[in-house]
Amino acid sequence: MALVRIVTDSTAYLTHDEAVELGVVVVPMSYSLDGVSSLNEGCIENDDAAERQVAEHMNSVHTSQATLAGFVNTFTMLKRAGYETLCLTISSRLSGTYANAVLAAKELGGQHIEVVDSLTTCAGLYLLVREARARIRAGDRLSSVAKHLNKIKNRVRMFFSVDDMTPLRRSGRLGNVKMSISTVLNIRPLLELKDGSIVSAGIARGKLDQARKLCGFCEKATGTLIVNGFLADEAAAKLTAQLARGDRSIERRRVGPVLGAHLGAGCVGVAWIEP
Repeated sequence: MALVRIVTDSTAYLTHDEAVELGVVVVPMSYSLDGVSSLNEGCIENDDAAERQVAEHMNSVHTSQATLAGFVNTFTMLKRAGYETLCLTISSRLSGTYANAVLAAKELGGQHIEVVDSLTTCAGLYLLVREARARIRAGDRLSSVAKHLNKIKNRVRMFFSVDDMTPLRRSGRLGNVKMSISTVLNIRPLLELKDGSIVSAGIARGKLDQARKLCGFCEKATGTLIVNGFLADEAAAKLTAQLARGDRSIERRRVGPVLGAHLGAGCVGVAWIEP
């Protein structure tokens, strides 16, 4: 039985060490500032400078999906090395990355390659990557792992809040969200990534209410919860502390420039997989 390698895009925000430990190949997305310097984002490292640069030049940042060529090269490399490939991508409703992965698989005949639309990203994508690795280590075949992921991906829950709606409005990635929501009166939108799209989950009045309501969304959640933030260390630390409970394991993870460019500084959220 052939060994299975996992391929994902950079919005899973794995560190280099995590990618090695999980046996994951990351196909990078990219972003550019002022149309001049283009930087590839693969595995994330602790790079506050890059994140702050993106936040300071939000109006001139442009992001690009993981490319068809990137997937073709990765799938070809793994095939030649004797691996089967499980590719898990950011939601198709947020990026064309999934479509590129599907085209790449077809270009190579589609054999021994399974491509799964995660319908999520960031912490949700990371949790599904971990789930896939656990199944592979348990001896499940490629088709069985892909079937399992397609079954559970709708149980991934992700709620988040942003300090400013402008970057998301500009990105064109808002689903069922009132465009009038703003932070002028200290009102912060509460958002959910649901069925692959960003939808409204309510509003919060100030930082304290924001954290309280984010905690409320996952009141019944147990197991592993992931707290994500983009240039929101203080808010993420407080949310982590408030979520702590005996039946939970809380992890904090970073959001990098590609998603940060669409979320803005101060974004904080929580994700988990419902049992």
